[in-house]
Amino acid sequence: MNPDGKQEALDDTLVLDLSFANFSGIITASFFAEAGAEVIKVEPPEGDPARVMTPHGETVEGVGIPFLSEGRNKRHIILDISQQDDLEKLKKLVVKADVLIESYAPGEMDSLGLGYRQLKELNPGLIYISLTPYGQFGSLAEKREGIPWSDLTSQAESGLAALIGDLPDTPEPYNWPTRAGFYAAAYATAVEAATAALVALFYKRATGEGQMLDIATADAYASCVGIPPTFGHVWNHSRIRYGTLDYGLCPYGFFKCKDGHVAIACFRDQDFRAALKILGRWDMEEDWRSLLDRITDDVSKVKELNDEIEKTVAKFTYDEIFSKFSAYAVKAARSKWKGGGMPVTTKMVSAREVMDIKHWQARSTFSEVEHPVFGVLTLPTAGKMSETPPRIKWISAQLGEDNDFVTEKFGL
Repeated sequence: MNPDGKQEALDDTLVLDLSFANFSGIITASFFAEAGAEVIKVEPPEGDPARVMTPHGETVEGVGIPFLSEGRNKRHIILDISQQDDLEKLKKLVVKADVLIESYAPGEMDSLGLGYRQLKELNPGLIYISLTPYGQFGSLAEKREGIPWSDLTSQAESGLAALIGDLPDTPEPYNWPTRAGFYAAAYATAVEAATAALVALFYKRATGEGQMLDIATADAYASCVGIPPTFGHVWNHSRIRYGTLDYGLCPYGFFKCKDGHVAIACFRDQDFRAALKILGRWDMEEDWRSLLDRITDDVSKVKELNDEIEKTVAKFTYDEIFSKFSAYAVKAARSKWKGGGMPVTTKMVSAREVMDIKHWQARSTFSEVEHPVFGVLTLPTAGKMSETPPRIKWISAQLGEDNDFVTEKFGL
């Protein structure tokens, strides 16, 4: 899996990133850059506002850590497309590009002469990725075309946020929904955009033809909402927010033990019964025997089961719990029990602890990259590939620093 001397899968691919104030586009471009593509981040003279989208507004030389971490393997140039000379330079790059990423309002790139309809005349093989909150067509795209992207609104409009939140001590709508992680919608959108673009690259290599990819962020994040509507259909009403509880499985969640939190996952009836044996709670088996006993829209009933598990787990340290579950798993494997349960458990760790775990260090899950101003940055790397492993070759984000390089390389 060592990248030294190995080929880069996309080393013949040129990507232009024209995304603006939108981390979905920036992250999409990062996937290409890590796979070896030549990625050129194109910014106006004042720079992309995403440069300063950072916690507490803390930047170094005008660059925030989120923008810098997504600046791996990229070139950064300034082009003022309101000026004819720079517009022509951009069009010369488009002629040579395989992929273009933009996040402007619907119709805005067309008004500049840079929409897909115009650019495909210059380059019929161009794969044009448009990232907007509502897409390029439809009633919301027309009514809200000027509203900028935000991760929070993408989550709110996907349907997923309505399912995540505190256990309701008071009836809806008075319990509060919560957002899912930091830039979760941006990453989900980037995965959809990059995956669609790779499919389009396969098509291009077969036919020579490019295409437009119309990615709406709420669409992309809605793909994370799969199973919950099924339960809404079964119950004939929307699933309410359950907080940390799971509405279909138990134990299936995070439970407080003596020295932290432990994750316990039981998928099947036999897993649940095995967990009861391991935890010494077989007295609960009769009341909660089948999955249908544990799938319910009665929060009080779900909480009753969950509370009993929590009280039991709280008596042990994580090591004690893990030892019990591991011993049971080994015994089950050796005896080859047919239909035997195999509940899963592990420790919940912090982000700092993840980087200190030797297993992930051995797999080079995180790479240390030297930056002349920021010092050493630790960044996660993509999955392992035997022949074309992704890699981080450099990290850089200074505005316009690669203008001369790109001008010379591409004859601008």
